[in-house]
Amino acid sequence: MGRCILSRLLYGVRTTLFLSMAIVALSLLIALVLGLSAAFFRRAEEWIMRACDAMLSFPSELMFLAIVGMLGPGILNTLIAGIIAKSAWHTRMIYAFALHLKDQNYLLFAQAAKTPLHLILRKHLWRALSLKVILLATMDIGWMVLSLSALSFLGLGVQAPTPEWGVMLSEAKEAMSFNPIQMLPPGMAILLIVLAFNFWGDTLQTLLDPKHSFPKGHS
Repeated sequence: MGRCILSRLLYGVRTTLFLSMAIVALSLLIALVLGLSAAFFRRAEEWIMRACDAMLSFPSELMFLAIVGMLGPGILNTLIAGIIAKSAWHTRMIYAFALHLKDQNYLLFAQAAKTPLHLILRKHLWRALSLKVILLATMDIGWMVLSLSALSFLGLGVQAPTPEWGVMLSEAKEAMSFNPIQMLPPGMAILLIVLAFNFWGDTLQTLLDPKHSFPKGHS
């Protein structure tokens, strides 16, 4: 079609990477509210955790695909589907982190001293929780890049002519018989960005919190 593959590849960073980061950030924001509410308010804990268990009974990829299929393709619907698909997992993780930190001596002392809950959350809990949230975000962005690219490749995510790496792969497969090299740039871009975020997350985990480990089953 006479398009510059390099220009589309570079322009696609805004769509693939920034959309992935937006989904993870918004999902974590919702999960912080729900996870901390479940950890500190017994009345909310049962409802929030049972809802998370119901959502986690389905694989995240399947739920992502099902929600986009119901809402229809497009950037906004993909954003909504990604937030819904990841919020339950993030809520469960933050809930577990908060329960562990809640039993630390300095937090028990603050509660015994009748410190207001908003001060405990802002001055004590958030400082310890923020590192874990950052680590969780860096390790999930790679998964989200893969999921968005897969949806776009199937025609359910970002739609052409918007440059996006999954869309570029889908278009390249039509020319695979006579120009297979066209698939390499978007494929390598996806591979490198996923590896970069995975290595970044592992490095941050080792340097900043070497004793930290995620529960088994984290993807």
